Amino acid sequence: MLDLFKNKLLNYKLNKVDKSNNIIHNNKLPLKDSSSVGLLLYIKDAERLQSILNEMRIIDKILPKNVKNIDIIFISETSKNQFDIPFNCKVIPLSKIDWNKNDIQSDIQRFINNKFDYLFTFSFNISKILDRFAQQSYATCRVALGEHQDVESYEMKLMYDQISFTERIRAAVEILNRM
Repeated sequence: MLDLFKNKLLNYKLNKVDKSNNIIHNNKLPLKDSSSVGLLLYIKDAERLQSILNEMRIIDKILPKNVKNIDIIFISETSKNQFDIPFNCKVIPLSKIDWNKNDIQSDIQRFINNKFDYLFTFSFNISKILDRFAQQSYATCRVALGEHQDVESYEMKLMYDQISFTERIRAAVEILNRM
């Protein structure tokens, strides 16, 4: 069953100003009017990583047609990838992330600094990693599609019974298009 975060369910328009980067986060822009989407996923094991990478091949067919800029980053505990990675995806091993530096050249830092209209995060487990990156993100509306501890880092949180990432993103797009 879909459980929509209170602020969207009650049609409450949310504005948050992040003092560290002077970005106004809100949930005012309808998904159908957005032009850029970021997907940030934390997947621990190789089997699930390969499965979701295969699902990513159809992500452009699920998102609205006007979304032209789609960036997808996977953070994984798997250091070796022995399978095909779709052209629009990057897989970054957790061991390669430097937590002490803000390296402007790193893929993660460029992703965080990108001003997406929507940022979707997903993990099968509770993930403080995604919470941290979402908190730092310049995205206008940040949406959690899985179990996350820090709901303050997001404008919306959607809960699902479905296991499949494709079904979760499809349901999220359907809900966001109706708003």
